[in-house]
Amino acid sequence: MKILIATDIFGETPSHLALCEHLASHHSVTSLSPYEHNPPAFANESDAYQYFLQSGGMDNYLLRLKSLKNAGEIDIALGFSAGGAAVWAGQHLLPSLKKAIAFYPGQIRHYLEVQPVVPWHIVFAHYEAHFDQNQVIDALLPKTALSLYRAPYRHGFVNPDSLQFNNTAREQAIGCLLQSVDAVEGDSFANYYEKFGNTRVTD
Repeated sequence: MKILIATDIFGETPSHLALCEHLASHHSVTSLSPYEHNPPAFANESDAYQYFLQSGGMDNYLLRLKSLKNAGEIDIALGFSAGGAAVWAGQHLLPSLKKAIAFYPGQIRHYLEVQPVVPWHIVFAHYEAHFDQNQVIDALLPKTALSLYRAPYRHGFVNPDSLQFNNTAREQAIGCLLQSVDAVEGDSFANYYEKFGNTRVTD
């Protein structure tokens, strides 16, 4: 499998690269971040977000996705926060995509007109402080090929650099990703992820 992993606004952190390396033992992995060069170490999400905006925000992220040399070969896309939203908004740029998984892609709220063309699993945070997440979920519910979940954790729970990081939640999420990616048949993400108390909003 050829897998794309799109980072959050912190970029290619050691934890992100560790996930890439783990998957690269069995798959061809492409890492994508919002930045052309490694960003400075951020003190917090606020600093990271300001840097993300100064670097062109979502428009720049989509341009970087569009410029991927192997965009036409990606089978599975995994995205975190802004990375998940970038893959969602730019999925038409990945013609061989077979499925996608995104964790807390808050920026997806700006791309609700997009229709998923492959199976998607989207894991929302327990709630979002800066927008009404329920409205976003309600807008997505009518779409087909889409499974939505609400995890009992805050935005950023997979990223050790986030103040909302939860190690147990990260292990659960990464474990589900690995098993879903490696599944020979079917899509096992839902079967694994719901075992950890993550509410499934829709089939």
